[in-house]
Amino acid sequence: MHIELGALSSNSDVSLFLLKPEHVTQEYVSWLNDPEVNQYLECRFATHTLESSRNFVQDLLDSPENLFLGIRSNLFDRHVGNIKIGPIDENHGTGEMGIVIGDKKAWGKGIASSAVSLMVRIARDLHLLRKIFASYYSSHIASQRLFEKSGFEVEGVRKQHFLLNGMPEDDVVVVKFLK
Repeated sequence: MHIELGALSSNSDVSLFLLKPEHVTQEYVSWLNDPEVNQYLECRFATHTLESSRNFVQDLLDSPENLFLGIRSNLFDRHVGNIKIGPIDENHGTGEMGIVIGDKKAWGKGIASSAVSLMVRIARDLHLLRKIFASYYSSHIASQRLFEKSGFEVEGVRKQHFLLNGMPEDDVVVVKFLK
């Protein structure tokens, strides 16, 4: 999806940028393959390479239903994670959000909540979405805190929806209304 992010894409903590294949580095790939980073991500079921990761980013870049952005930390002055809305359903004014802070040095610094805040503004002001939703594994306390802090509310729980280390895990679905 090609859009002009403009002033909506940065604040004092982070800047969001349109993620392109050339932004995928070996360090980026290491995030995807790190069991501590990917323990709550569906990408944990595959081994990622530079080529497969660049292809994935290009596919999302080419998709009109997805907005996939890199998160640049102003504190660390580098790319530390990604945030996505997609698929976007323009007919219903909805989109699903996903986020990862891959650089573990950036964990616990408020970077994710700053990125979510910016993405909410982009979703509302550029895409005219009325509702964003996300979901997380019930044991993922950092995601719970992030979405609560960002004003999302629990919409429901899909019981034993995931398997985490072979054990059933609930999927918590959260929502934020933008209009």
